[in-house]
Amino acid sequence: MADHLREALGKLLDKHQARRVAELAREQKLKEDDAMFLTRFQEIRHGVIRPVLEAAAAQLEECGHRCSIAEQEFTAGTAGRIGEASISLRLVPAGSKAALHEDRSSLSIVTRHYNKTVWIDAGDPSTSGGGTAGAKGGHPLEAITAQLIEEQLLAFVGRVLA
Repeated sequence: MADHLREALGKLLDKHQARRVAELAREQKLKEDDAMFLTRFQEIRHGVIRPVLEAAAAQLEECGHRCSIAEQEFTAGTAGRIGEASISLRLVPAGSKAALHEDRSSLSIVTRHYNKTVWIDAGDPSTSGGGTAGAKGGHPLEAITAQLIEEQLLAFVGRVLA
């Protein structure tokens, strides 16, 4: 092989290797960012969101309403299907014959791992903005405070009990 061909081919191979290394580093950074986001959401879910929901559920149940709190961890499924991490409070007003698992009577706080936000769905179509893909209801993790959850919870309970 001629020296100029070896040198030119070497340069092409070096460029290709540099792109591969950069791509692998980018993929690793994305995985680390995803893991950090989900870990941080879990901390907020257990330390901020769940205590607010538990306190509200206890008070609602004292008044005869039925409540349940359900949590789900993030799952990466087959064929690109995922299950976002979430926590939900389901509420059935006293005297209602509705089943406790009715989705229209739930306040859900759900991750959107693809853009590192948290979606709050309080069962109000005017604020949901098209479900989990909608722009309304999305918050950065640092905006998820006890005060925000309390405000959303009060609005949700107000709608359900109205």
